[in-house]
Amino acid sequence: MHIKSSIAIAALAALGVALPASAAELVSNGGFEAGSLTGWSGSVLSNPYSGVYCAGAGSAPEGSCEAFLGTDGASDTLSQVLSTVAGQSYTISFAFQGDGSTPSSLSVSFGGQSVYEAISPASTALQTLSFTASAAGASTPLVFTFRNDPGYFIVDAVSVTAVPEPASMTLAALGLVGLAARRRWAARAAT
Repeated sequence: MHIKSSIAIAALAALGVALPASAAELVSNGGFEAGSLTGWSGSVLSNPYSGVYCAGAGSAPEGSCEAFLGTDGASDTLSQVLSTVAGQSYTISFAFQGDGSTPSSLSVSFGGQSVYEAISPASTALQTLSFTASAAGASTPLVFTFRNDPGYFIVDAVSVTAVPEPASMTLAALGLVGLAARRRWAARAAT
């Protein structure tokens, strides 16, 4: 009984170390719940046609506020520089709604890599888009570049999280294989 208890405790400890913790959110004020563009930078901050609208609980994909992005004659940017790990993959997601206006465009890049681009996107219901990209360094800019002269895009629930490393899953599997081998060895020793 003592050997089995030791093996079970060792297996649980190995699994606890090997399994990844939930990924930490890297974007500050990604749901725009501050009621402003706090935490964001870019030319959007001096643009009178963009901002944050808070209609109340349940009115936005995340909380009660969402960003509206409009322009007048040129493209604007909304960006954040995120703390990342070189070579690590990240999931970039956001809620987006186009209004069908032309001319309009939206592109999203992560560390200079284009993850989304739409020219004159159709009028749509709010949809969540998700992409994966790797970071090249310790600081990675997330940039929304947009133009929508006659109307507004809605953006909300902006999120960037690390993708769990496959190695951590391999460690968990190795721990289980080791546990099975240890059980077989203990069974043979007992006979």
